[in-house]
Amino acid sequence: MEFLFSNYPPMKTSYKSFSDTFYGLLPQTSRLDIAVGYVSSDSLIELQKTIELNSNIKSLNLIVGMHYFDKFTKVQYDAAMHLNDFLKQEKMGEVRLVTAFRYHGKLYSYSNANGPFAGIVGSNNLSSIVDGGVRQYESSMLLQEKPAVGQMKDFIQSLSRNASANIAELDIDEFNTDNALLDGHEFVEKISPKDLAAAMCTKTATSFEIPIKTYEVSPQSNLNVFFGKGRESKNGLVKPRHWYEVELIVPKNVTSQPGYPKAQTEEAEFTVFTDDGWSFKCKVSGDYSKNFRSEGDLKILGKWLKGRLENAGVLSVGNPVTAETLRRYGRSTFTLTKTTQPGIWFLDFGVNK
Repeated sequence: MEFLFSNYPPMKTSYKSFSDTFYGLLPQTSRLDIAVGYVSSDSLIELQKTIELNSNIKSLNLIVGMHYFDKFTKVQYDAAMHLNDFLKQEKMGEVRLVTAFRYHGKLYSYSNANGPFAGIVGSNNLSSIVDGGVRQYESSMLLQEKPAVGQMKDFIQSLSRNASANIAELDIDEFNTDNALLDGHEFVEKISPKDLAAAMCTKTATSFEIPIKTYEVSPQSNLNVFFGKGRESKNGLVKPRHWYEVELIVPKNVTSQPGYPKAQTEEAEFTVFTDDGWSFKCKVSGDYSKNFRSEGDLKILGKWLKGRLENAGVLSVGNPVTAETLRRYGRSTFTLTKTTQPGIWFLDFGVNK
């Protein structure tokens, strides 16, 4: 038995985190059974990509306990269906929803050829497999004792048989419309309508249209980093790049324009206010200031840009951002505009429908 903690300051401990342990057990695993209360769209696609990249994992069964009653967002539902379709097609498992009652437990069961060998129980929903994001402290426990890990797997299988149904068999057509991608995210603030209006009123003529490079031009970078090569750990596990991780490369004909922020100067780091009411820090770097990214977490800018495409219904989790994606959205650039407020720039990715 071993405790697992989030380890955020000022509560840093010597214990391992849930995420490190979750991935650390996978190289020994041939079957993974999970029963959790809630899921996030990015954790679902990261879980699927992890299974695809690591051929030792032959089976995955995921049971989701709360969304049948509390509703999915459309993006979450599409990601869950995408994973279920993949698992069923590959004959590897399925995604099931608990329908008999609200199930709020969080269980992760790991098996190999000899049966279950480890399990995690605690407070971590599936979103905890994704590094960074919401700064929420979680506590869990790693079990490796045979009676306990066997009982955990038996319970998950019983829950699956007796209280759940495959997600594709359920008639789900009502969705939660809240966009929670940046809500509560570390390094991100929600700004008041008054402050947003003030920022819009102080925009200057120094403004740049930054093109979004699509899959046809940049298949494994920019907004499509997810499709690039995963990161291989010392234990042999290949972890995928995060769905919302982005690395924007701005062309020289934009960065060379007068007034564009310059790398390795005081203006290289700045705060942005967005047209939909968020605030976070961004940074330019590299030759000719070509790299444009969010500071502190590369996923922030990705959640802002790709989240807008998802919410507009033109991008599904797991699919690349193509020219057709942007055509359907109605825009292929976002605008970076300097304001008269020191260190504040305005980001606009809005469309007129």
